[in-house]
Amino acid sequence: MDRIGHKPDFDGLLGDKRLERRAELISSSLLQSRSSSIHSATKNEAEQRGFYRFLGNEAVNESVLIKEMIQRCVKNTMGKDVLVIQDTSSFGLSKNANNIKPGSGLGLVGNKTGLGFLSHVSLVLDAGSEDILGYCDLQLWHRTRDKSNNTTKVYKTEAIEEKESYKWIKAGKKTKDVLSQAAHVTIIQDREGDIYEQFCLVPDSRTSLIIRSRDNRRLADGSKLHSVLRNAPVLGGYLLTLPADLRKDKTKRVVEMEVRCQKVSIKKPRNGVGKEIAEEKELYAIEAREKNNDTKDGVCWRLLTDQPTLSLEEALKIVYRYTQRWYIEQLFRILKKQGFQIEESQLETGWAIRKLFLMVLNAALRVMQLYLAYGKEDCQELKEVFDQQEIDCLEAIEKNHLPKTPKTINPYRKDKLSWASWIIARLGGWKGNVKSQPAGPIIIKEDWINLKISIKAGNLRHLKLKMCPNSSGNRLAIYHANDPCYKDCLVG
Repeated sequence: MDRIGHKPDFDGLLGDKRLERRAELISSSLLQSRSSSIHSATKNEAEQRGFYRFLGNEAVNESVLIKEMIQRCVKNTMGKDVLVIQDTSSFGLSKNANNIKPGSGLGLVGNKTGLGFLSHVSLVLDAGSEDILGYCDLQLWHRTRDKSNNTTKVYKTEAIEEKESYKWIKAGKKTKDVLSQAAHVTIIQDREGDIYEQFCLVPDSRTSLIIRSRDNRRLADGSKLHSVLRNAPVLGGYLLTLPADLRKDKTKRVVEMEVRCQKVSIKKPRNGVGKEIAEEKELYAIEAREKNNDTKDGVCWRLLTDQPTLSLEEALKIVYRYTQRWYIEQLFRILKKQGFQIEESQLETGWAIRKLFLMVLNAALRVMQLYLAYGKEDCQELKEVFDQQEIDCLEAIEKNHLPKTPKTINPYRKDKLSWASWIIARLGGWKGNVKSQPAGPIIIKEDWINLKISIKAGNLRHLKLKMCPNSSGNRLAIYHANDPCYKDCLVG
């Protein structure tokens, strides 16, 4: 298997060897940069000019950058049972609006007030190991003032192909086409994907849907979905740990969940659905509800799937797979304010910013690989993600620079990605204690960058590990003694 997200291959895609080499250089540089800033990702002014020319070159179409990522994903999904997690995120660029040329690939986002673009991403995972395999579809667009939305009467009667929500069906169809050599594909979406036409058009013998229910749908027998689920017998339960949320003044708690499921036949909506769409669609509905808590703070997930689900074991499998949608939220977090800061871009055209965003997605993929491997004994092989030079550097760090106690010894095999993830988390200030909270993706991103800086310096024998006064918390920075960054680390 190719190292996923490690070395993009643009060979033959841009029709110009110089552009293809520049694309690979930009991808490599962004992988080693703390942000998406061209200034921080480049070594000198000449390299900066090359980056700007590449991103502003009309011959470099964003569709080619998307095609490169999809091609790598296809290679890694052959014969596998995969999960495709889909979601949309907006990227606001209003801070730099005065410097961005009008009509250059950006438009309205949010409530039709901010400037930016939207992205609908399809992230692919191995269903068994949860290894990240790449992206199988990427859609970029912006909104216009004259576009109706779901608060207007005309929107509700429009054909689905005319609505922005068609992105879900479009992504599902593209996923089926792109991942045609996968053994089975399960597409996972949040409530916005609860679209009747999608249930009729996307599932087939090798493609399934798991979507959180948004609407209290009419059923074929005249009843409503929510009441049918509430009256279904409890199959069993499980304990769910809810993390603390300081922003909402919520403390960590463990709740008991009840699980119900029911085979249902949902009715076709009265408005806006084409005559060619079936009048009814048979599905399986699952409800996971917090026991004895009907308040607004009580946990309640209602899921719809075409996968046969009648037992507790089958229902818990669907619920667990839906929870993996959290990974795409972490991906967007890595791309934004605390991560690669794509919304802080100072580029002068929207088209250039969108192309930069696509290239940053490659770097974010590496961070997500490490984040998902964290704490797992059975995960990706190390050599699928790291090259030998990187592995040598990790070994040197573990052997010579990490404090060792009986409770802080790397418990993972050296041929597994979790071994590397454990070391990188230690560099981020994680104590290495089994009782410690897991490291988040932002810490892992920062210290993956530190690792790349140390590798660039060249000589592992001169590797130094010091507390960095410019980093928050207990984060450590690794540099070579002859690296200017190491001298900065000693200041103060």
